[in-house]
Amino acid sequence: MSDYFVDTLANGVRLVTVPMPQLHAAELVCYLAVGGRNEPSELSGISHFLEHMIFRGTAEYADSTALERAFEAIGGAVNASTDAETTCFHSRLHPDYLAEGVALFASMLRRPLFKDIDVERRIILEEARDDYNEQGVQINLDNLMVDLLWPNHPLGESLIGTPETLARIDRAVLEDYYRRWYVPQNLVICACGRVDREQFRLQAEQEFSDWPVQSVADVSPAPPVSVGGPQACWVADSDSQISVQLAFPLDGRQDKRTLPLRVLRRLLSWGGGARLSLRLREQLGLTYAVEANCSMLDDTGYLAIDLAVAPENLQRAMVELLNVLRELRDNPVSNEELAAVVRSYLFDLDFSRDQTEAMAVRYGWGLQANYLRSFEQDRNDLQKLTADQLQQVARELFCRDGLKLVVTGPWAEDDKQAVEQQLQSF
Repeated sequence: MSDYFVDTLANGVRLVTVPMPQLHAAELVCYLAVGGRNEPSELSGISHFLEHMIFRGTAEYADSTALERAFEAIGGAVNASTDAETTCFHSRLHPDYLAEGVALFASMLRRPLFKDIDVERRIILEEARDDYNEQGVQINLDNLMVDLLWPNHPLGESLIGTPETLARIDRAVLEDYYRRWYVPQNLVICACGRVDREQFRLQAEQEFSDWPVQSVADVSPAPPVSVGGPQACWVADSDSQISVQLAFPLDGRQDKRTLPLRVLRRLLSWGGGARLSLRLREQLGLTYAVEANCSMLDDTGYLAIDLAVAPENLQRAMVELLNVLRELRDNPVSNEELAAVVRSYLFDLDFSRDQTEAMAVRYGWGLQANYLRSFEQDRNDLQKLTADQLQQVARELFCRDGLKLVVTGPWAEDDKQAVEQQLQSF
């Protein structure tokens, strides 16, 4: 039996059913192909703003409270998120109320009221305050990093937006953006859990099949990341620690190296034996936490390493961090270490089969993102992976040409000079 089934309505809405009959809950997730990279620079943050406004009432539900109570009545807890490429609406629900869940999402996505825009703008401005210090200076490492990677492109903008861009968003602007991107062929709906494929398809047809098809604008390709040598952004801030993000550009999730990159990330930052935490935390006590993550978009991305250190530890922490990367670049991992990280990855694949959220991401988001992979594909590729292949990926990734660094906090000028010299010699 297949792990999932895909059906497509006549207007382009795609349905993914993931039967998990052993469970007593279901997950309903709607993925819309719109996010930060779709936005004009003067309206950065509008995808996230629109996501918030979808909760502000619909033709059937007068306000957010009525909508939330309707979801609660079927066991739900509705929520949403926006990233560079996707807006996601999701809720757990009782399997006996799948039809009601589909109808609720149809009400939200097709018939929003766009009420209380100014109230929601104030809420989003409060959310955005976390990205700035008391002088109004941007200190969010992720926002500073994407600006280094993709300057003068939507991918280089904050997903929340700025006070200036948020001020430009009124009802007419929101409705125009909504009509442009909230269209049936941009929508994937995924149902996971104790759900029936035919029931799901019939209910989706009832709620969505009369949604008229509209043209969809092209998405601009990501510009190449500059590779003329290390680039750094230093922002002075009065915090008690210095926050650091080091990043290396990637070619996107269609790259054949995507799975090896994820294994490499686990070698750096996954579990008690991860190299970064073992060296910087357990052996040297230079940081409380250090973490590596891959941000993989369709045609671009980056691997980022984040840590926070006391000012007096910055130079040594950077030396040791770069040494860990050099070791992966210069020497193959041992068979024992590779076997351990592959085994943990395989365990996590098995564990995810009991998690409706994980299955929705694998098959629902996977379909939307053109990255639909079966468990068998991942297992086979993992078990074929060799230490030499990992080392080759590390050599290609960990080089100084595309290296980017963002530092915020109470750093000193001699720290800056010393660290930038380290980057030049990497």
